[in-house]
Amino acid sequence: MVGTNALCSIRDCASAVVDVIERNADDDAGLRAGLLEATQPFLGRPDLFSLGVKRPGNHIDNSKYIYYDGELSMTLDQLPHGMVVPPHDHGIWEALVILKGRLRHVVYDRIDDGTVAGHADLETIEDRVYVPGEMAMVIPPAEIHSFTALEEETFIFTIVGGNYSPTRHYYNVDKKTYVVAQAGKQPKTSEAA
Repeated sequence: MVGTNALCSIRDCASAVVDVIERNADDDAGLRAGLLEATQPFLGRPDLFSLGVKRPGNHIDNSKYIYYDGELSMTLDQLPHGMVVPPHDHGIWEALVILKGRLRHVVYDRIDDGTVAGHADLETIEDRVYVPGEMAMVIPPAEIHSFTALEEETFIFTIVGGNYSPTRHYYNVDKKTYVVAQAGKQPKTSEAA
């Protein structure tokens, strides 16, 4: 394990995250708290922003893999100031640790029965602004979210416990509609509207 003067390695961080996931399989609150605690030694590295390998982001240009093994991914992402990522789902839980800046994060619960294609009635269950050191999270069944970076230098550390669904639903809350898109291909604004 990491000594008091050593930097926490990527492997150490991934191992700690895997341990938290395994210990909290049925405990959402424990998972949230454990993930935030487990990542702190790694996220405190002075060289954090120089680490990682470029990856194609779904909504952003500046995204790097820190760790990926097919069952767990951890990425370092810069969110463009003011860009609204529309409400969407993943089919898996996702945690966003705020590193710099501020992030408005909204979580929705789908309250219709899902029987009408293209129709979805969403209810807001969380709408708050997160600051560095805090973690936003979505966990099925309430895994629909949207977010907006409120500052120019907004960076997040994203943890995903599994593989994203190959298709995503992008929702228009006001019109109570959705469109389906392949993962990695956000629909045009007019399509989601």
